[in-house]
Amino acid sequence: MSARNLKRLFEPRSIAFFGADRDPRSISYSLAGNLFHGGFNGPIIPVHESLQAIRGALACRSVEELPVVPDLAVIASAPDAVPGLIDRLGAKGTRAAIVLSPEFDRGGEGDGRRLRQAMLDAARPHCMRIMGPACLGVLAPRHGLNASYAHVGAEPGDLAFVAQSASITGLLLDWAAPRAIGFSLVASLGDMADVDFGDMLDYLALDYRTRAVLLYVESINDARKFMSAARTVSRIKPVIVFKAGAGSRGSMAMEDGGSIDAGAVYEAAFRRAGMLPVDTINELIAAARTLSRGTRANGDRLAIVCNGRGIGTMAADVVRRYGGRLSSLSQASRTKLDAVLPKAWAGRNPVNVFADADGERYRAVLDVLAAEAEADGVLVLHGPSAISDSAEVALATAEFAGSSRKPMLTVWLNEEGRQTARRVFAARKVANYDSSGQAVASFMQLVNYRRNQEMLMETPPSVPELFYRDEQAARTVVQGALDEGRTWLVEPEVERVLAAYGLPSVPNRVAATAEDAVRVADEIGYPVAVKIISPDVIRKGDVGGVALDIETDAAVHAAAERMRRRLHQYRPEARLDGFTVEPMVRRGHAHELRLGMVTDEHFGPAIAFGRGGAIVEVLREQVVTLPPLNINLALRLIGESTVGNLLQGYGRHRAANLEEVALALVKIAQLATDIGEIAEVNINPLLADHEGVLVLAARIRVAPAAGEAEHRLAIRPYPKELEKLVRSRQDDVLLLRPIRPEDEPALQAFVSRLTPEDIRLRFFSHLRELDHRMAAGLTQIDYERQMALLLVHDARPQPEIWGVVRINADSEGALAEYAIAVRSDLKGKGLGRLLMEEILAYAERRGIGEIWGEVLAENRPMLTLVRKLGFSVAPDFEEPGVMRVRLTMSDRTPKASAEDAAPADGRTSDAAPRPIAT
Repeated sequence: MSARNLKRLFEPRSIAFFGADRDPRSISYSLAGNLFHGGFNGPIIPVHESLQAIRGALACRSVEELPVVPDLAVIASAPDAVPGLIDRLGAKGTRAAIVLSPEFDRGGEGDGRRLRQAMLDAARPHCMRIMGPACLGVLAPRHGLNASYAHVGAEPGDLAFVAQSASITGLLLDWAAPRAIGFSLVASLGDMADVDFGDMLDYLALDYRTRAVLLYVESINDARKFMSAARTVSRIKPVIVFKAGAGSRGSMAMEDGGSIDAGAVYEAAFRRAGMLPVDTINELIAAARTLSRGTRANGDRLAIVCNGRGIGTMAADVVRRYGGRLSSLSQASRTKLDAVLPKAWAGRNPVNVFADADGERYRAVLDVLAAEAEADGVLVLHGPSAISDSAEVALATAEFAGSSRKPMLTVWLNEEGRQTARRVFAARKVANYDSSGQAVASFMQLVNYRRNQEMLMETPPSVPELFYRDEQAARTVVQGALDEGRTWLVEPEVERVLAAYGLPSVPNRVAATAEDAVRVADEIGYPVAVKIISPDVIRKGDVGGVALDIETDAAVHAAAERMRRRLHQYRPEARLDGFTVEPMVRRGHAHELRLGMVTDEHFGPAIAFGRGGAIVEVLREQVVTLPPLNINLALRLIGESTVGNLLQGYGRHRAANLEEVALALVKIAQLATDIGEIAEVNINPLLADHEGVLVLAARIRVAPAAGEAEHRLAIRPYPKELEKLVRSRQDDVLLLRPIRPEDEPALQAFVSRLTPEDIRLRFFSHLRELDHRMAAGLTQIDYERQMALLLVHDARPQPEIWGVVRINADSEGALAEYAIAVRSDLKGKGLGRLLMEEILAYAERRGIGEIWGEVLAENRPMLTLVRKLGFSVAPDFEEPGVMRVRLTMSDRTPKASAEDAAPADGRTSDAAPRPIAT
């Protein structure tokens, strides 16, 4: 349901309360006190079978006796009673409930599951939303709502905090109260039987009272729903997330001794969604306070102002330790600083203003650094000094920092003046910290947040097809193994699967016996490697099943016989299907890498990259991401790894071909996307040098798929199945396909060829050009909720977009808004009609209930077209001059005949464009 009926949950007009208790130690006693003393303006009606009044308010005896239909029910009753209450409340018209009742599992896990399902079954017919059970409750201070048993309330503010844990929610409220940190919303989700993190993010994305969102996550129920919601809200406002138990959730082991930490998968998902993951609750709050101020860091270069060389040097060390850089100072800046600082200031960053610096000197230095192009932020330090006025310096710094467009972070180290400085900075909303470490950490959070946002907005290079793949060939190999009841592919099968996706590996040949192995080795040429083939042995080295650097016929024969005997000795039940013989590879300066894929229980396939070779058993340095990938995302992943620096080249080692390494990552991600039966891939080592990449050893595990491959991905991949060829009336051959991120330049070129009038009709304004941010938002879409179909003409030197239509569905998939544009010089070809019919057919297949749009009243051609397609047309009374058009998909008539087609420019059409059979 996503955000449906959540407004009733967080902004109710009336409340019914169930489960009241007069025991001061009970949850319901505290809950009643908070409800009645939270400042809620509407009616709060207790319901109790025996008590006449609760906290001075008359109680009803049953749901049926309620004098009004409550928007929200707050329930602290015994778990057994909850399903029946939900059923009766839903029948009465209530659409939201908070179930605080704990101990759903007191009769055992099975009993708890039964009760939760009964509760959900009772709510479903009424579209009733339920938060909980076993939650602390909800606090919405601006609405006067405190439907919780928290021991302390929340002040109004612009931060939203969402957590599963009741205890963590209470701890955060306790921590925030003395620090005057306010909230727009605090929600404890508890067991998340219904309302989960995805629902909350959908709601908060449109909540104008919330400037930043804080999440305390223990687990994710629906990864795709969460990722879709997270990517949406992250484009609008900062989302900072702390993952509980990141280091204790265990890991997904790979058969070579390596593993992918489950916490790393969560962090990869958060970063991919544009969120900022942090390591502690303190960092969660600090990041929210920094980001919610609206200042952003354009890079990681920090300038430091200090009134003592020692504290400046210590702060510089902290910057380096956190991965930041000290900004350099231009000659122009040094000249300006020479004019306001003593001659002994040294001319470098950190900038020492000396112990006698007053507010005017600080202000003059900050004025220079704020204009320094090499500095992305400024850290202001003030240590104890008997010859300067701490309060006066704080006031001057705050006055300047409050108007700065760069991040300004302040640290006052003198105990006597710290409290005064805090008040001064708080009044002007200037970031203030207790130590250099906290301040630098917050600055680097700004940097990391920017990097994650760039990941959302980055445009990959325009490459029509990065590589050729033979999906069917790979699928045939995988299915053959499954048909035989095997879970691991043998080496020749692995080579065929990798070859189908363009991953080069050492060619091997199969030999049935030791004698055959000698013959094959002679044909290949020495030296060679010989390995056993056994569907029952995965790690061949454990049974002595690998022999390297063999130079002679006799040595090949002896090695094969020795491996046969050892296999029988160590694994007598194991089958021996022969041997593989392959040439030895000599690439002395190549890097050994490891590229892997495992399946996470929540987020599906996860891709890991790092150092390879035997070292992975003791040194597990790797980075993790989620498919699908493009070249830019793959290059970014490589850059984040420790081995990424080595691949740049050092000493006599030439730089590796990073494009080929990145392409190998893209290929494995595509393999995981295409074939759901592939459960694990482990390439170790992957050799990488200036020539490219080469797979030396790889293993693939397979398992029956639960459904279509793309359904297991947390991020819906590009829907290639929608691609098809069509012809215009003039027989122009066009490719109809979904939009891709790399279409950004082509889309900008398309908009540049629209007339000013067509731009006004499409965007309802006079748009001079489509800048990067807007173009990225239109091309980097979430295929789970959005779709944009292009008509592409294969022109030279670059393909051209002739038309585009898009829909943007709500979080429930019930409604979708459409928009369409056809290039101004190409009207009359019936392209508008074609695009509309295609997007409507797609919406129908996706189960969208209604398509709507806004059309300017003077745009008669578009109004004519949508009427022919079955839309209703009516004035939008909230926006004069705008018509609201709607089409209920269940009422949609079959595709109209070609004679009725009218293009979007209103010209009469005698034939609509037609598909080409493919």
